[in-house]
Amino acid sequence: MIAGTDEAGRGSIIGPLVVSCVVADNYTIKQFSRIGVKDSKKLSSKKREIFAKIILKNAEKVYVRKISIRKIDKAVNLRRDYILKKIMPKTNDIIGLNELEARSMASIINKLNTKIVYVDSCDVNPNRFKKRILNQINNKISIRAQHKADERYVVVAAASIIAKYIRDKEIKKIETLYGNIGSGYPSDPTTRLFLRRWLLKNGEIPNYARKSWKTWIKLQQK
Repeated sequence: MIAGTDEAGRGSIIGPLVVSCVVADNYTIKQFSRIGVKDSKKLSSKKREIFAKIILKNAEKVYVRKISIRKIDKAVNLRRDYILKKIMPKTNDIIGLNELEARSMASIINKLNTKIVYVDSCDVNPNRFKKRILNQINNKISIRAQHKADERYVVVAAASIIAKYIRDKEIKKIETLYGNIGSGYPSDPTTRLFLRRWLLKNGEIPNYARKSWKTWIKLQQK
């Protein structure tokens, strides 16, 4: 059995950050490769949905963690306070997105019964990210943290598909309530326009958006 883990929604201003892990044997991984499983960013939403259902059906195990907006904002703000104001964190505080993501992955890895797990590193330094995870796990497992692991390993690509599929469903729930919000990323003109109109109408940041993002400063200045 081999495991791969990845995330979706890290840079989004709307919705949760989703971490996923897929566990499968070599035969199943080869089958995934044969049908075209690859990095979720290279697939249409329809393809992701089709592949996600196949992965959920055929993988040995699939784990998902949805990290709430509240936890994201707290981690980002604590890191900002530490850097700018030199405010020392408490012992159990999670400082920054990298640590938050590492701990979420570690919580899954602690459940695994595999010899190896491939991790798509969000840190510019993969070894540092690996150490963050190792600090939180209590089982003996080899961790391979790499940039673009979702392009190198099919099992990580499968995890990226699951993470994106679950996150897409969360975005659709928000759209059902509030209308077209775009992709949820601050680089998306549709998302920025939606949030700008929300601010003008309601005078406050919506509870389904991350308040710690600097995007709000620019939106409020316009």
